[in-house]
Amino acid sequence: MRRVYPIAARLAATSIPVIIEGETGTGKELVAEAMHEQSPRARGPYVVFDCTAIPASLVESELFGHERGAFTGATQSRRGLFELAHGGTLLIDEIGDLELNLQPKLLRAIERSEIRRIGGDRPIRLDVRILAATRRDLDHEVQSGRFRDDLFHRLAVGRIELPPLRHREGDVGILARRFFAELNGQGELPAHVLAKWSDDPWPGNVRELRNAVARYVALGEVDVNDEATPPQATGQDFIGRVVAERVPLPIGRLRVVDEFERRYIEQALADQGGNVSRAAAASGIGRRYFQILKGRALK
Repeated sequence: MRRVYPIAARLAATSIPVIIEGETGTGKELVAEAMHEQSPRARGPYVVFDCTAIPASLVESELFGHERGAFTGATQSRRGLFELAHGGTLLIDEIGDLELNLQPKLLRAIERSEIRRIGGDRPIRLDVRILAATRRDLDHEVQSGRFRDDLFHRLAVGRIELPPLRHREGDVGILARRFFAELNGQGELPAHVLAKWSDDPWPGNVRELRNAVARYVALGEVDVNDEATPPQATGQDFIGRVVAERVPLPIGRLRVVDEFERRYIEQALADQGGNVSRAAAASGIGRRYFQILKGRALK
């Protein structure tokens, strides 16, 4: 990690594209957010696009926007994330999961610094710094033909690899104590708990460790799996109502995701007394990204 920090700081001062690599839960999004906040674009927007969160049929619209009537359900014009990130930074999370047929369109937008909305007839010039994050081995993905080599080389001008927690000897105790304090834990973490955690492999890395600390703060050493009781659904829930409306699948899926984000953000804020920083930390995402979701979910 001591090697990662100075590299990230030097790359933050530039506007070159950067790929941030690492296993799930190593903190790729936090590194990207920190790079934006330490960059000359810090006062500009910071926009996040997760390639795994949007159906492939809607990725192009989400990134580049669309004009009214461009497709079924497009009742009004909409700016894409590239336009929203103008003058700032766009993080494309889990870019290794981007469909192969969409990769040339992304490459064209990055190379030309312009996009064209779906259904639009004019190019839109943009000034956007691209950061990309992935849990996949992109070198292997390129060799396997699942990721375009030209897009890879266009993005990999700078590269940062985050080590998994199991390779960061001594960091478990430091991080656990930090999370314990952030989550308002009482007293100190017992030595035997820290010893057990230090011996764990943590396949979910830092995110999994934080969840373990949160569980300990809430329940002590009670086994959550033995105590948890799955909630029982009653009545017709939101998903049922969306299904009953017989809307096209992509539109229905977006409605469900939007409703989930709204409920999640409301609950996270309620749990932390309305404190955005603590709610973001408890949710395992960056504060700036939490603010974006909050603005979108609670508008």
